[in-house]
Amino acid sequence: MKIWIDITNTPHVHFFIPIIRYLEQNHDIFVTARDFSETIPLLIKKGIPYTLIGDHKGKSKFKKVIGLLLRIFELIRKVPYFDLSISIGGQNTTVVSYFRNKNSIVFTDNDTSYKYHSYKLGSFFIFPSYFNYESVIKKYGVKREQIFLYDGFKEDIYIADYEPNHQFLNEIPFKEFITIRPENLKASYVPTDCVSIVPALFERFKSSNILFLPRYEEEKEYAKGYDNIFIPNHPLNGLDVCYFTSVMLTGAGTFAREAAIIGTPAVSFFPGKVFLTVDKIMQERGWQFKSRNVHEIYNFVQNVKKAVSRNDNSKLALNNVINIIDSIICEITLK
Repeated sequence: MKIWIDITNTPHVHFFIPIIRYLEQNHDIFVTARDFSETIPLLIKKGIPYTLIGDHKGKSKFKKVIGLLLRIFELIRKVPYFDLSISIGGQNTTVVSYFRNKNSIVFTDNDTSYKYHSYKLGSFFIFPSYFNYESVIKKYGVKREQIFLYDGFKEDIYIADYEPNHQFLNEIPFKEFITIRPENLKASYVPTDCVSIVPALFERFKSSNILFLPRYEEEKEYAKGYDNIFIPNHPLNGLDVCYFTSVMLTGAGTFAREAAIIGTPAVSFFPGKVFLTVDKIMQERGWQFKSRNVHEIYNFVQNVKKAVSRNDNSKLALNNVINIIDSIICEITLK
């Protein structure tokens, strides 16, 4: 079977690597990618062949819509014949698959964002078991038989095969450090009047070693004047960062969930008003600390300790997802 996989964001690279490695044993895989954040450098680092189509259009909703439409047209024109598409979110793949009269698989753990055409045009949906799929059925008319659930978190899929690389510490100038990743102020889900708390965090933690992972070039300005902050000049392995850092402080969800599963204390200073169900679950379990108050965050970091890794379920989650994909492929083949 010819399978098209579309990768549009940095965390998607990690997620799809074990899936690509499995599928390429028996299927022809074609990967497209959008130029956004560290997506392309990470694909190159991981040795995943890809075709570059489209880039990020910034925070403007108008530009995002135009960019989405232009990328869909370009994908329709450039993506070769395929039998099945797979993506996270499905904003592009479901439309192209619909026009090609082909099936699509959509992964997501985001049960708060608006994905009308993804749910209306998608063929199969794979959610973590914590996902509020009843709202998708009610709001978008998705049929229950289109939905498949796996027991775990999206991050479990690639943490399943993770082994710490102890040479990682040679890539940074610290043996002990905390990590800070900014809010994605250009994302549509972030309030337009949001101001980053990263400069305040830098000032509060100026006696700590800090690994700073900016999203955009302009964010490097936050670190000017501090000699305790290190900014890498190439993409680091995010799971190694989560494993070796003392605490993960992040303005978004992926790093917080990765760290939490690995057993590293995680702080989310996500600026949005609504959290994903998967994040709420982790916060209820005490795996994540949520706050945008710099004083509260500092006190938490001063008193928290690492936990035992919580990735016992990760291999089961990966096997569950692989079996689901196999079952979908079998269903398509038998049609």
